[in-house]
Amino acid sequence: MGFTFTRNMKSNINSNHITFSVLMANYNNADFLEEAINSVLSQTYPHWELIIVDDISTDNSIEIINSFLKDNRIKLIIHETNMGYGGALKTAADNSSNDVLAILDSDDVLHKNALEVMASAFTHNPEFGFIYSMYWQCDSDLNHPKIVKFVGEIKPNKTNLHEIKASHFKAFRKDAYKQTKGFDPNQKKAVDKDIIFKLEEVTKLKFVNIPLYYYRWHGKGISQEKGRFEAEFYHYLAKLKAYKRRVNTEIPNLTIKQIYFEYYRITFFKLTHFLKFFYNIFRVSKLIDNILNKFPLIPIGFKEKLIFLKKLN
Repeated sequence: MGFTFTRNMKSNINSNHITFSVLMANYNNADFLEEAINSVLSQTYPHWELIIVDDISTDNSIEIINSFLKDNRIKLIIHETNMGYGGALKTAADNSSNDVLAILDSDDVLHKNALEVMASAFTHNPEFGFIYSMYWQCDSDLNHPKIVKFVGEIKPNKTNLHEIKASHFKAFRKDAYKQTKGFDPNQKKAVDKDIIFKLEEVTKLKFVNIPLYYYRWHGKGISQEKGRFEAEFYHYLAKLKAYKRRVNTEIPNLTIKQIYFEYYRITFFKLTHFLKFFYNIFRVSKLIDNILNKFPLIPIGFKEKLIFLKKLN
């Protein structure tokens, strides 16, 4: 792994406060970088450092970042080779100095109170190593924000492996992070899900029901419109690795049947997307519900097949 250090690699830490290392991976996000960095500079909570890792951008990202380096809380690391999102976050985490790591993507924006709210949450909940909040999904200009619906509390005896409930804004204690293998450079997409699975295996998670993060939907993100199959594949891969780590432990895990379902879902990804289109046109899901409700005594094998078809939707 090669990277070039630039200015501002030293950090002064006030041990009387929760201190944050905000990790930012950047690749060709010059159009959004200034807003992202300014959202950290605008924080009401002052005890932070921002570590930006540029992954060989070909736009004017470096020029924009350099204009902020007069603030010695901002550090820039430039990779010598492109290592992907996971590799960039790993470099940032490896070079962090503070108590808590937090992730801000270079095309998104933090609410001005994000770190202050998180600092309070960590201070009042010392037994929790991973705290996450609600977030807004916005258009490419950060207009029309809508609070996402899937983020929330994790159900008893369940984890994010069963249903993703943790997302932006994510912050976790560095000592918890060090108990995992950390960000995986080979995990090209679904990097956030991979680290969530790892962290919930070593620490307790807490949900803060306050939106603190503006997620920009512009179709260029690594998990947005383009490369959807690849994002789904790496999500499956993260699930499979988590499943293997949890076998013969007391950590809630998927069943072998569930992991096989995930395998077939990703294997027949394009087919299932065609079926979803077909289902929506002909309202197949509603038809299956009607069959199950009206014929409760149908053979169990046939019922399982119907339920499987409904899950594909």
